[in-house]
Amino acid sequence: EELEFEPGLLEFLEANEIVPGAEATVIASSPDGTTTIDVGGSVVGVSAFTAERMLVATKDPVLT
Repeated sequence: EELEFEPGLLEFLEANEIVPGAEATVIASSPDGTTTIDVGGSVVGVSAFTAERMLVATKDPVLT
């Protein structure tokens, strides 16, 4: 809910395809909390404020 009140944030997330159900890979996490992710081949940085409020799940690795 808090993300809804940050001006322009939902639009930024939608424009970068960071939406419920999207698959992404964490590329880096900085000491200040900024997180860099790969979403559909696009590398996007999200602030600590945003990253702390995103709910994520890990994808089970495929065992071969």
